[in-house]
Amino acid sequence: MGKREAVRRRTFAEILETAGRMAEAEGWRAVTIRRIAAEIGYSTPVIYQHFPSKEAVLHTLLGQANGELAERMRAAVAGEPASRGPHLAATAYLEFARSRPSLYQLISGAPGTDVDASTRRAAAADVITFTRQLIGAWAAETAAEPPSVEDACDLLWGTLHGLASIGSIEDIGFDRALRLADQAVTALLDHWSASTTNPEGRPQTAEGEK
Repeated sequence: MGKREAVRRRTFAEILETAGRMAEAEGWRAVTIRRIAAEIGYSTPVIYQHFPSKEAVLHTLLGQANGELAERMRAAVAGEPASRGPHLAATAYLEFARSRPSLYQLISGAPGTDVDASTRRAAAADVITFTRQLIGAWAAETAAEPPSVEDACDLLWGTLHGLASIGSIEDIGFDRALRLADQAVTALLDHWSASTTNPEGRPQTAEGEK
């Protein structure tokens, strides 16, 4: 690698690190190209050589955030029984939201992130694919047949997003959110397992009961 390329890569990484640090301290609305330049001591045109806009910075960070989330979830379930996969992945998800709050806000589309929903979903493609595989592996090991893996994936994501929001409330916190996640995932898995023996989703009745 030549010296010029090494400098380019270092500056690129420094811009992203500075933007993330500013968001952590002041929120995503505070992040601007001008402020990034001032923070790291470069002129604004230097930043524009790497990123044409704030949105480009956010899109790059969004990809990195989803990559880190996917890596954490994969690491959490590696070598573990598939039947435990959804629980372990849920814990990894909430721990990511706890330890990387600004990046989680970017993933979830918090105010000031200025990233549209379709872009966020596209950036999460790897995480979504992994979650579907996770649910599929759980179903195969437990002989459950969720009515729709896609619906199951969205239900799990929606539940975890809500719990992450609860965890960010100071007087509730992530310890409680993690306990609730264990209960919520258990309830979802039990429901999907019950759907296997009762595919119409109605309560079972004793033979001959009206």
